[in-house]
Order: sequence, then structure tokens, then C-alpha cells
Amino acid sequence: MCLREGGNIPPLSNILILREKEMSLDDIIKKIETKTSQEVEKIKQEALEEREKIIKEAKEEANRVKKNVMERLKKEAEAEKRQRMIRVRMEERKKLLELKREIMDKLFKRAKEELDDLPREEYLNLLRESLFSHIDSQDEEIVVSPQDKEWIEGNLIMELRKGLGERMKKELKVSPELGKEERGFILRKEGKQVNYTFSALFASLREQLELEVARRLFA
Repeated sequence: MCLREGGNIPPLSNILILREKEMSLDDIIKKIETKTSQEVEKIKQEALEEREKIIKEAKEEANRVKKNVMERLKKEAEAEKRQRMIRVRMEERKKLLELKREIMDKLFKRAKEELDDLPREEYLNLLRESLFSHIDSQDEEIVVSPQDKEWIEGNLIMELRKGLGERMKKELKVSPELGKEERGFILRKEGKQVNYTFSALFASLREQLELEVARRLFA
């Protein structure tokens, strides 16, 4: 073995050990680089998967919200449609009720005119039947128009007295207190009175008919 001038030559074993150490350090660096690269790829993959998951959930949530909004809008539209139909039907029923009232006005007016224009004998027969049906004694006071007082005094009063027979306690009183154009009569007894004038009877009948018509239209 030769020696260099001015220095010593390191032993061969030391040189080999140093090389082994150098190789081991390179391996470690490469291993770290590989591990780091793998971790980076893993993180990137996880981030990508998380991004896809977030996008998927966002789309699902958007679809759910869209579905809920569409269902709500559909329900609101249906409710509005029902309300509109109800309003239309109510308006139609109101117009129909007004039309029926106009028809009843004409019918009642015509019927009253026909009763007012009855010949004297027919009218007196009508009064006779009505008075016999409602007078139970001669304690009542019969309130009529001045014209009807002239008509019923006489034969009609005599027929009433005869029909009442033993129930007659005193003379029937006939008072001409109704209006000139009024037909029918009012019975007074013991501070009370019952209205059998044509106007009152027509008003009562009309009220009943209007209630029945309204019940059928708006039931």
C-alpha cells in the first residue's frame, strides 16, 4: 500500500460505510418523496371526492327545494283557482237570487192587483171564509178599510152572529181604521191584534219564499 505525501489514506472499511450511509440517506429521501407524493395524491383524491359529494348534496338540496317550491306553488294555484271558482259561483248565485226576487216582485204585484180587483161578491166570500176561520167569539173587534166596512155590515155581520150562536157575548164591533186601498182585516181582542190584511199576508209569504230560495241557492 502506498501513502500519499502529506496525508493519510482512510481505511477502506470507512469508505464503504460512508457510501452505505450515503445510499441509505438517498433511499430515505426518495421514500419521503414517494410518501409525500402519495399523501398529496390521497389528499387531492379526498378533496375531489368531497367536492363531488358537496356538489351532489347541493344538487339534491336544490332539487328538493325546487320540488317543495313547485308543490307549494301548485297548491297555492289550486287554492286560488278554488277561491276564484267560489267567488264566481257566489256572484252567479247572487245574480240568480236578484233575478228570482225580480220575478217574485212581479208575481206578488200581479197577485195583489188581482185580489184588489176581485168583484165585490168574490171578495166578500173570501172575507166571510177568513172571518169564520179566525173569529172564535164576538169579543173581537174587526178592523177594516172604510169601503169594506160598508160592504160587510149587513148580511155578512148577520151570518157571523148566526154562525157564532151561543158564543156571542156582545155585538161585533167593526172599525174602519185601515187605509182606503187596504184589503183584508185585523182582529183585535184583549189588547192584542192579529193582522190578516193582504199586505201582511203577502209580506209573510214573500219572506218565507225568499228564505227558501236563498237556502236552495246557497246551501
